[in-house]
Amino acid sequence: MTSNLKRRTFISLPIACGIAATAMSSVSAQGQKEQRKPEYDVIVVGGGYSGLSAAVAASRDGAKVLLIEKRGRTGGDGAISGGVFQTYRTPLHDKQGVTQNVGPEDYWNRFAKGLDDEPLQKVRDNTPNSPIYDGINKHNPEVIKKAALMSPEVMKFVMDYGIEFMQVNPNMPFRIAMVAGEPAKFAAAMLNELKERNVEIMRNTRVQSLIMDDGRVVGVNAEKKNGQKLAIYSKNVILATGGYINNEYLLKRYKRYWSALPSFITGLDDPTPKDRTGDGIMMGKAIGAALEDMESMAKFFSRPKAGTPPVSWLIVDVEPAYVVSQDGKRVTDENKARYSGICLDLIRAGYKHGYLIIGSDTVQGKNNRRFRLDDVIKGGGLFKGDTPEELAKQVGLDPKILRETIDRINKDAAAGKDTEFGRTDPFFKPLKAPYYISAPAYVGIYKTEGGLEVDPNFNVIRADNDQPIPGLYAVGAGCGSITSRHSEVVASGLIAGKHAAEQAKKN
Repeated sequence: MTSNLKRRTFISLPIACGIAATAMSSVSAQGQKEQRKPEYDVIVVGGGYSGLSAAVAASRDGAKVLLIEKRGRTGGDGAISGGVFQTYRTPLHDKQGVTQNVGPEDYWNRFAKGLDDEPLQKVRDNTPNSPIYDGINKHNPEVIKKAALMSPEVMKFVMDYGIEFMQVNPNMPFRIAMVAGEPAKFAAAMLNELKERNVEIMRNTRVQSLIMDDGRVVGVNAEKKNGQKLAIYSKNVILATGGYINNEYLLKRYKRYWSALPSFITGLDDPTPKDRTGDGIMMGKAIGAALEDMESMAKFFSRPKAGTPPVSWLIVDVEPAYVVSQDGKRVTDENKARYSGICLDLIRAGYKHGYLIIGSDTVQGKNNRRFRLDDVIKGGGLFKGDTPEELAKQVGLDPKILRETIDRINKDAAAGKDTEFGRTDPFFKPLKAPYYISAPAYVGIYKTEGGLEVDPNFNVIRADNDQPIPGLYAVGAGCGSITSRHSEVVASGLIAGKHAAEQAKKN
């Protein structure tokens, strides 16, 4: 056996749910030495927002790129999301005259305090009474700062594809949502550019392990849906494989308290693939990569049963909206807690689902289009009632208790004092009849925080010495050094794609 063959290591791991990573060495087949020449400058593993943006950035920089996606389609979860981006001042702000206190320092100060992110994701230990704390508790805060402060550039990247955003809300100027239908268009636009640039795209192919040579990642081992096995060599590999809400092992290992919750994307018992198994995290872990923020709380949201159109609880950010539990009572300050916090308070109180209540002025108002309220009503996701009692009967709640809840909301809001939870925001207003109540919205995990640790160029670093693993990058929801918000997800792809392409030229 030659020394070259001794050096060659194929890191293989079972990445199905519930199975821990295992590193194994195998001897390469005779003649494989001739196949070591890189076929690509950059292999991107995963075709969601981060993977597509990484592939676009690398190809724009002249790299020969291969994009590998285990599903039959690209776009990932971003394409079916609400398309909310975080950013400081952009031309959208200028157009509406929202120019005060929206600069980079204003944005970063709020970001670092957890005020414009979901601060609840910073809960570190898995106990129901964990405190919420502010600050960016990262091994290297410069990574997330670099991605966060790139947000206007990210917005330009997105809007250059013709993607439309809703108007800036002056009360929440750093959070801008795409117009309905645009999240999927954004993914499709990036894919079209890749096709125009003749980037090779390999779908229905699962990357199973990283190929190592002298401590450097030099390619991937993959398997097509038809069982064909491939060893593909590249100068650099970018892991953009997403989070791990379907990986029982990782959830129980790092998020045991939350692991009992259902996980879904579009609704309870939804038909979306249950393949969000943190493949990149497991592969990186197997070769000694550092992990970061794995104990952060999972991201929650609420959805009705699959097939019933939902009303996003993000509506509490911009409209008078209240959430009641299965007993018809409020559980929290909805506007302060936001959607994830409302879910957490329901969980802590032992409830599996809740109901959103809004008034007719909201249904007829400016945010109707953003939240597709007319479509939700037609699809049976929102029910109308002229009185609280009629509303309660629509979804099986106690009419007397719901009457008491709505009367108290209206009385307190008219007086400007929330006697239950102390709401003081501008959207603490009375509900206007006729009222609307949602179908039961179940609490579940839709996104995980934590993953592979990286440096500011998104090179994955080793756990034993904090040095970059040559040839390996991680972006998106599988990268623990940033949040899994769209703005940072796309920024990570743009940064890593460009850096990987530049490194390919040097090598």
